[in-house]
Amino acid sequence: MKFVCYKEFDDPLEPTYPGIMYKGKILPLARVVAVAEAVHPRSLNLPEDLNHLVALLPTYVEAVKELEKGKILDQIWQELGVSPVAPLPRPNRILAIGRNYADHAAEQDADVPIEPIVFLKASSSVIGPEAEIVLPEGVGRVDYEGELAVVIGKSGKNIAERDAMGYVVGYTLFNDVTARDEQKRAFAQSLPWFLSKSYDTFGPMGPCLVTADEIRNPHNLEITTTLNGIVKQQANTSQMLFTIPQLIAFISKRIALEPGDVIITGTPSGIGPIHAGDLVEVRIPEIGSLSNNVVNEGE
Repeated sequence: MKFVCYKEFDDPLEPTYPGIMYKGKILPLARVVAVAEAVHPRSLNLPEDLNHLVALLPTYVEAVKELEKGKILDQIWQELGVSPVAPLPRPNRILAIGRNYADHAAEQDADVPIEPIVFLKASSSVIGPEAEIVLPEGVGRVDYEGELAVVIGKSGKNIAERDAMGYVVGYTLFNDVTARDEQKRAFAQSLPWFLSKSYDTFGPMGPCLVTADEIRNPHNLEITTTLNGIVKQQANTSQMLFTIPQLIAFISKRIALEPGDVIITGTPSGIGPIHAGDLVEVRIPEIGSLSNNVVNEGE
């Protein structure tokens, strides 16, 4: 199932609605749930908090499969003229992984880590597909970083590697936009990377959340980042130094994971700067394409 969020009007003050992408159409999740309850009498909870709703996605997957089997989904009225937003517009937390591809560590003249490098990125940085990445005045060099994002669907502490994938509800795309000059200054002073990663609009996410049942092997996905149509990053998630179970086990030993947490799993080599007027796109065929234009602040 492809879970999406959208607004009925292109207005940040408008409420955000959950939906599913089906045959290229956005179906409101509330309607899907109502039809599922009518066809097979039961009660399907639909929380208003999207991070809580994520925990229930496996339940909705089963309902959607039942409706799809009966060809009932084709009869549900779709939303027209809506504006897609990130599948989790305000994640519970964004837990980012640094240098998780050896070739990326090499291009930064950095050592390959012996254990995961974990840092936080502000949830307020998140924007959706087609939204604009805004470059603040005087920020210096800003880079794209295409990444696979893992969405956590249930709470857990001290999760064993063998159990870790059971905590993953789905996957999406992420562009870990970074104020590179600022990050280098912070690194030189042994300061956190948080601010250089967390500017408003520096967290494009989307276009959808693909539930875990549809991704056969998240460690064998081709990921590509293009800049103005030119391939800049091309890798396979099999090249990650630390697997998803290893990351979940490592983090949950220290921090209890919760529904709506997003782990962005690191970027491969090929990072580079973006400028106003650029179009940057991150793509994994099994998930889709995340495209964002770049503008200067005030434009």
